[in-house]
Amino acid sequence: MEYKDIVVHLGADHRSAARLDAAIELAERCEGRVTGVYVLSRRNIPGFVRCEIPPEVLKRLDTEERTFTEEAEAQFAERTARTPVPCEWRLVTGDPVDAVTTSAHYADITIVGQTDPDDGRSASGLADGVVLGGGGPVLVWPYAGACHATAATVLLAWNGSREATRAVADAMPLLQQARKVIVFGVDKNDGRHIPGTDISTHLAHHGVRAEARHTRSSLGIHIGDVLLSEIGDHGIGLLVMGGYGHHRLRERLFGGVTRDILREMTVPVLMAH
Repeated sequence: MEYKDIVVHLGADHRSAARLDAAIELAERCEGRVTGVYVLSRRNIPGFVRCEIPPEVLKRLDTEERTFTEEAEAQFAERTARTPVPCEWRLVTGDPVDAVTTSAHYADITIVGQTDPDDGRSASGLADGVVLGGGGPVLVWPYAGACHATAATVLLAWNGSREATRAVADAMPLLQQARKVIVFGVDKNDGRHIPGTDISTHLAHHGVRAEARHTRSSLGIHIGDVLLSEIGDHGIGLLVMGGYGHHRLRERLFGGVTRDILREMTVPVLMAH
């Protein structure tokens, strides 16, 4: 698989430019093209509420939204003018999750941002919505820190699930470009095999030299915390993992690795569902 068609979500949040730079970097490495999707979300204000809002307030809100859009388009034009990569600006009106998910259906990889709790312009809930509905790999970009789309050291979270298997296949171009890949397996203590060895052999067949590490789920350690610790301890630049092995509602109610990583991640995370 190659990333020839790259979609990136753009917005008025402060990390929009960083996501665009990541998309361009990836396209330059893969000889691909970039489509920047900006979603204009019309405020759905009920009629009985709208009639209570002064017209000047509604006008100011529309003007503000138009200004954000124009600034984002100008930023897109300025950055894409410096690269030979083919780039397209796409302005869509509607729900951000629906709009970006639809574009993701026609892309090899989609880049979205991690929800920033301190940025009111950050698209809340966009990442997990696109991971579940996009049908392909989603590169979630953190809301803080200096990152690169192609990382020297990659951590692969492996538990033998369908989602993890899909993530490995989808991340192969990035795994092949990395200098070091750490396969972090979760041992279910079934006595049949050490997790990570079989997938490391598979990666070797694709020219990826991987180091297998593992822990046991029976030790009562929260896997999300372990992954975050591994990222900090080993200078990881990219985490690759399956997303939402269980229903999203179940993960929100009872906790889940996907939810925790999306909330606490400090490096880019490539997820596949």
